Amino acid sequence: MKGEPLIRKYSFVCALAAAVLLVLGIASAGAEESAVAKAAAWKIGDQLSLAGLLYAQGGEEENVKELLESIKPLTDAMKIEVKPFPPRGATPVETYAAVIEYLIKGDGAEIGRKIAEQFGKNAGLLFEISVKSNLLILLYEPGDDQGIGGVIQARCNEIGLPNNLWLDVVNAVNGKASKDEVKNAVFKMHDDVATFLNQQVQ
Repeated sequence: MKGEPLIRKYSFVCALAAAVLLVLGIASAGAEESAVAKAAAWKIGDQLSLAGLLYAQGGEEENVKELLESIKPLTDAMKIEVKPFPPRGATPVETYAAVIEYLIKGDGAEIGRKIAEQFGKNAGLLFEISVKSNLLILLYEPGDDQGIGGVIQARCNEIGLPNNLWLDVVNAVNGKASKDEVKNAVFKMHDDVATFLNQQVQ
C-alpha cells in the first residue's frame, strides 16, 4: 500500500466547474433526492475516503489537505462538518483500523447519515457506496473482500444504479481477481458513477 498513488487525475478545470455547478445547485435546491445532492454525496464520499487512506498510509499532508479542500465547497453548501481524522496510532495497523472505524462507523459515517436526513436516503447510500468501494483498495485480498462486494451490490440495486457502472467491481471481487485489477475496477467505477450523476444534474 505504501507509496501507491491514491489521488486520481481529474482535469482541474472540469472538476472545479463541476464543483461550482454542484454548489450553486445545492444552494437553490429545496427538493430532497435532487440530482445535485446525489452527485455531491458521491464526490464527498470519494474524496473523503481517498484522503483517509492516504492519511493512514502516511501520505504527504499537502495531498491529504488537497483532497479535503476539494470537497469543502460542497460540505459548506450542505452545512455538513467534516471532522478531523483520528490521531495516527503507534503502528500502521492501528492507524488503518482507526481510519476505517472513522469512515464506516464514526465521524465520517455520520456525514452519510446527515446527508440521508437532509437530502434523502439515496444520496446517503451513494455516500456509503463511494466510501466502502474505495476501502477495497486497502482491504481486498483475492478471495476475501471483507463482505464489501455484497454491500456494494445490495446498495447499488437498492437505489437503482445502472449495472454497467458497478458490476465490474463485484465481478472482479467474486472472481478473486488480483488486487491491482480490483483497484483499477474501483477507480473506473468511481469515474463512471461520477460522470453518470453529473449528467443527471445538467
